[in-house]
Parts: sequence; C-alpha cells; structure tokens
Amino acid sequence: MHLPRYFFIGDRPVKLVATPDGGLDVLALDWDTAEFVRDLRYLSRCLHGDGEVDEVDAPEFDARVAREVARARGSTR
Repeated sequence: MHLPRYFFIGDRPVKLVATPDGGLDVLALDWDTAEFVRDLRYLSRCLHGDGEVDEVDAPEFDARVAREVARARGSTR
C-alpha cells in the first residue's frame, strides 16, 4: 500500500501514514487541539470505504483541513 493516504470521513480529516518500523498508523484530526492524533477506529472505514469516505490527494487534503479547522474554531463542537 502506498502511504500516506488522505481521507475525509464525513467532515473528519483522517490520514494513513507509515511508521518508522514500516507499519501503518491512523491519524484523525482532534477538533479541540487542531492536531492529528492516533485513532484506529477509522482504519476499516478508510480501507473499505462507505458513502461517507472521500479519498483525496495531499494538496486537497491540506486545503480542506485548513478550512475545517477555521470553521471549527469559529463554532463550538
């Protein structure tokens, strides 16, 4: 599998990244901190997809993350 891979599950940004030991990690945006944190609950949805999973390229991911963070900071979650 080619990594990293970038997804939006609903409006939650999630990325699959390689670990230093050659493994895989799943990082999802934490709305409170605007940081990506490990959240393995999204792995199956990223790999198998459903109607709410949108895989995007890195530039689109970065742009959409910036918009989502700005939106989240303007509202309460």
